Amino acid sequence: MIHVRKATQKDIPLIIKGILAIETNPKSLSDTYTNLFSTDILTTKEYLNEFFLDEENFDTELSLNTYHIVEVDGKPAGCCALIFTNANYYQNKSELFPIHLTKDHLTAFVNNVSTLPETKNESENKYSIQYVFVDDDFRNKGIAEYLLNHIISEMEGLSSDLYIDVLESSPHLVKYYAKFGFEEYITIVIDTPENKIYPSIRKNILRKKLNN
Repeated sequence: MIHVRKATQKDIPLIIKGILAIETNPKSLSDTYTNLFSTDILTTKEYLNEFFLDEENFDTELSLNTYHIVEVDGKPAGCCALIFTNANYYQNKSELFPIHLTKDHLTAFVNNVSTLPETKNESENKYSIQYVFVDDDFRNKGIAEYLLNHIISEMEGLSSDLYIDVLESSPHLVKYYAKFGFEEYITIVIDTPENKIYPSIRKNILRKKLNN
């Protein structure tokens, strides 16, 4: 039996596993956190653990991102985050990670973020699905489809649109999300060639029109 529920503190290991799996996925060539912090993957994992295990941080994170956990016969099988990027979202997010970074990594983080193009106008005031992850033991069983359909159904009547961001280097995901009714909405520049943080200079924002 498949069941979807909201995440709690006991789900931190799965959430971190999902974030790291996505950030180091060879198919999408994504390695964003280690580039932002100028660290290696092990240090990034340590920072994520410190961040999520900080109770105040975790509560703030859950107030900004609604993490959903999908279970199969009572076992956590995957997760995703649903976010709403209101006017305070980016400010609140930017204040969470720095308190756990060492001085050198904090300096690198601030410098790296300062080089990124401004994308708030294109991303603000949108409901978006992020960090869709299914554990290896549950792949090819329709778990991601179930989770995405659950979120879509949950959002019907709450918003007229739902969004998913896909890096330009991951065209396979554009095709995948098209199965759920997501269409290419806008392409925006998110990085610079001089100091690449993301594996792609651009990302596609996909949009699904919802029934109201």
